[in-house]
Amino acid sequence: MSFKKSLVLAYGKSKKWFLDHAEFWIYDLVGMPMALRWALQKNREPRNAVQFLHDYHGRSFWRWPYGPLRAALTILIWPFALLVAIIIFIKWNGREISKRTGISIWQQILRQFDMAWRYSIAPFWFYMFELYLPERAKLAPFYLLAHETIGPAFELLQPPENADHMADKVWFAAHMLKHNVKAVPVFLYLSEGEIKLALSSTTELPDCDLFVKPRQGNGGHNAERYDFMGSGTYRNSAGITFARAELLTILLQQSLKDDFIIQPRLVNHPALADISNDALSTVRVFTIRNEQGEPEVTNTAFRMAIGSNSVVDNFHQGGLATAVDMATGKIGEASDIGIKPTMGWREIHPVSGVRFKDRILPDWPTVLELARAAHRAFPQRIMVGWDVAMLKDGPMIIEGNGRPDLDIHQRVERGPIGDQRVAELVMFNLRERAQHKSI
Repeated sequence: MSFKKSLVLAYGKSKKWFLDHAEFWIYDLVGMPMALRWALQKNREPRNAVQFLHDYHGRSFWRWPYGPLRAALTILIWPFALLVAIIIFIKWNGREISKRTGISIWQQILRQFDMAWRYSIAPFWFYMFELYLPERAKLAPFYLLAHETIGPAFELLQPPENADHMADKVWFAAHMLKHNVKAVPVFLYLSEGEIKLALSSTTELPDCDLFVKPRQGNGGHNAERYDFMGSGTYRNSAGITFARAELLTILLQQSLKDDFIIQPRLVNHPALADISNDALSTVRVFTIRNEQGEPEVTNTAFRMAIGSNSVVDNFHQGGLATAVDMATGKIGEASDIGIKPTMGWREIHPVSGVRFKDRILPDWPTVLELARAAHRAFPQRIMVGWDVAMLKDGPMIIEGNGRPDLDIHQRVERGPIGDQRVAELVMFNLRERAQHKSI
């Protein structure tokens, strides 16, 4: 391996390490008041599932040897970090929210301080969950937030090391094929400037639309689509055309910084074509093992791309999402992540102008059963957030997320999930896992 290639690879790995650790440090900072409140409370017997999860975060925060140190650091930094965050989010939201609701900017500022101190709800979540509304603010204690779920709760519920490699999309595709679960295949795997794996005997790009994304990672970052134009040429989402050999050379060059996979670009079921913005729309299906050890679907959300984005439908990259009625597959009003007030809640797709509220998603029972079947292929996984596409010939698994974000469900359901079945099952599994580890 050349010196330049080694430097590029080292930079990519160090950047990933920094971002991963920065995320959890921010969780420590945001969750400090919840942990401090736990340390000071006299009665530590939880009244319900959500209180159990809040308390679990508090106990985890203070664990030796780093608990007291992290507390000292976050207590010092917290007031200044909160003030900066409030200034940013007030600048984005203050005037518009005041205009819509009559709640003054100063009231919003004071409520953000109150929410942050009493419930560890950062300004980001204050606007995402519309907690400036009095009726919503009453429900604040029942929200489950990333510093307690993606943080300590989901950490304990992870499978043993090397039990599986869900985050590795090459391994994941092969595993799904082995277990006869319908999932998107991988044509080629590119790494360090070379083709490491090919689905067939040929290493050429196939004559079909392609989707390229990092081998590991989520959120649709660094993903791109290439539409096959015939005669060995492909066009990306920006309208630039590449010859077959030229495109492969470019992709191999990109793989010096990060491993990439090449998959077929999937096309939505015809019933979704007018609300997808030409990107693949997916359902996030959250499954968690119940008291009988079977995967149970507790929450679902349907996502749509908007604007100039015709590549991914990701909620954290500006897409819309809506709750889905579990029994019928009916969708409702949709919104974006909600940290800026521009989008609001919509019944009509802002690009196509088509009304989507009350539409029934195609093959809905099969979508739910496919998610449960996929979870059964991972016997040591407690919970998974599945991304499921609905195609003309039926639903297909795109990927599984071992530490699924619950923000999307609380945003689109316009209420907390701490009083729902999912909180009970997280509590149940935490108790089971803790008891098992103590033996």
